Amino acid sequence: MLNRKNAGGMNDEQGFPVFFTEISDALGRYENYQRAAQAIATHFPPVEYPALLDIGCGVGKMSMALFKQGYRVTGLDLSAEQLNIAQAISPGPHYTERDMANPPSGLFDILVNVYTSFGYCNSEQEDLSLLPVWFQALRPGGVLIMELADMDRARNRIDVQGKLTRINNGVTERLSMDWEKRLLKVEYSKEGRSWSCLTRLYEKETLQAALLNAGFHEVGIYGDFDLRPKGADDNVVFVARKGNAS
Repeated sequence: MLNRKNAGGMNDEQGFPVFFTEISDALGRYENYQRAAQAIATHFPPVEYPALLDIGCGVGKMSMALFKQGYRVTGLDLSAEQLNIAQAISPGPHYTERDMANPPSGLFDILVNVYTSFGYCNSEQEDLSLLPVWFQALRPGGVLIMELADMDRARNRIDVQGKLTRINNGVTERLSMDWEKRLLKVEYSKEGRSWSCLTRLYEKETLQAALLNAGFHEVGIYGDFDLRPKGADDNVVFVARKGNAS
């Protein structure tokens, strides 16, 4: 069963637990959020793209970094627990408890969906049904930025049997990949606590085609927020542009 960050997901209907955020922090996954926010602001200046929606914002670290760059930030997450923490430790943005499939009313200049906050619905069809919704939430000329693990990265890191165990900073990760279904199960444990999640991974070309099919007129594939070329071990960064109204 898949953990929910959006409509259609199974298991925890209140979003990811704070324990997952603590684990991610211990693994250093949030170390580069300030640099990422700076890169986004360099390529898409807040004076031109002022209104930004952070989809799956968690405790708001990226939301706050983007707010400090000058964006008018709305952070969206399904977890009330994480949003309460965001209000306390990441002040500045406006936070809203919502499903990914139900963004706030009004149009945004930029949507960001980072830290592999995609691939948690019951089916690929449900995953991809989010993309037209996000397209509609953007003003003409707006941009969607997605950053997530993809199949290239999985093949580069996990053996053919689909198994990998890593221990880092007191956290044990046990990865199990179903290559046929493209489902990655990760079990995290630290100091007697444990939690697992299941993520559907995508070929970068599949998601690029899905974004184009959702209405975006240009979809770039990169290896980081600085828009450098993607390597096999990089997460994939998509920059999907909505066409201007004629």
